[in-house]
Amino acid sequence: MAKILSQAEIDALLSTVTEDTSDLDQVGGGLPRRVVLYDFKHPNLISKEQMRLLENIHENFSRNFGVFLSAQLRMIVEIELLAIDQLLYSEFVMSIAPPGVLYVLEMNDPEGEAILELSPNLVVFIVEKLFGGKGTFSTSTSRAVSAIEQKIMRRVTERAIHELSSVWSAVVPVDIDVTRYESNPEFIQIIPSAEPVVVVSMQIKIHDNKTLMNFCYPYSWLSDMIGHPDIQDKIQFGGGEASDEERDVLEDHLLKVACPIRAVLGGTSITVQDFINLQVGDLLVLNEKLEEKNEVLIKDKPAFKGIVGRRDKYRAILVTDVIEKEQSHAV
Repeated sequence: MAKILSQAEIDALLSTVTEDTSDLDQVGGGLPRRVVLYDFKHPNLISKEQMRLLENIHENFSRNFGVFLSAQLRMIVEIELLAIDQLLYSEFVMSIAPPGVLYVLEMNDPEGEAILELSPNLVVFIVEKLFGGKGTFSTSTSRAVSAIEQKIMRRVTERAIHELSSVWSAVVPVDIDVTRYESNPEFIQIIPSAEPVVVVSMQIKIHDNKTLMNFCYPYSWLSDMIGHPDIQDKIQFGGGEASDEERDVLEDHLLKVACPIRAVLGGTSITVQDFINLQVGDLLVLNEKLEEKNEVLIKDKPAFKGIVGRRDKYRAILVTDVIEKEQSHAV
C-alpha cells in the first residue's frame, strides 16, 4: 500500500522543486539565460544592416516631407518614424478599416507596386487648412474622402512621392508614381495575400493631434532593391568616395549658401560701474586707431582686413588683405 504524504512533506517537496528549477535558469557563471521567441510563421527576412538602411531612408523622408507640410499648413508638423514591421499582405489589408485613404504606387527598376496609407481625418484637416479654414482634427468620426478632396490632396501626395523617390534615389535610382486612389483595401491586390510585406509606420503630429501614415512595400520588390550591388557595397563598405558628378553637385549647392559677413569697427572694455552710469551723449573711445585696418569676420572668424568708408549713401569697407588660414585658425 502506498504511503500517503503529509502536508508538511508535500510543502517540502514543492520547495525543493522550486529551488531546482530556479537553478536551471542560470547559466555557468551565474548569468541568467536569455531566451528569444522565434515565430516560424513569420521569419525575419531583413537583416539588421538592411533594417538600418530602411530606417535612414524613411527618417530622411519624414524630415523633408514634414518641412513641406509645415510650410503648406503654416504650422509645425512633426513626422517621426515609429516602426518597420514585417507582415503578411493579408494582415496589412485586414488592419485597415474602410473607408480609408490608399494610394497605389508604381515603381520601376525593379518593377513593383506599393501602397501609401493616410488617415481620412488627416486628409480632411489638410484640405480645410489649404482652403484657409481653421482645421478641425476629429478622431471620433471617419468619412470617405470626396472627389474634390482627392484632387486637392493629389498635389500633396505627389510631393510626398517625390520626396520618397528622392531619398531612395540617393541610394539607388528609382522612379515612383501614383497610379490610382482607393478607399476600400479589399480592392487593392498588389501581391498574393500570403506574400510578406514590409510596413513602414510614421506618426504625424500636429499640435496635440497624432495620426499615422504607412508605406507598404512587397518584400519581393524590397529584396531586389536591397540586393542591388550598389546598395550591398554601401551596406558592407560604406558610402565610399564621392564621384566627380556628386562633387560638382555639392560644390554648386555650397556656392549658393548665404554666408553672414560683418566688419568690426573696433572694441573697448569698461567697468561695470561705468556701464551702469552710461548716459546719452557719453563718448566711448575704441582701441583701434584711424589708420589701422578693420577686421572682416565670417561666422565670427577673421577672414579679411579692410578700410571702412562710404559708397554712395551706404557704409562700405574696402578689402585690402586676406588673412591666411593658419593665422585665422590661430586667432
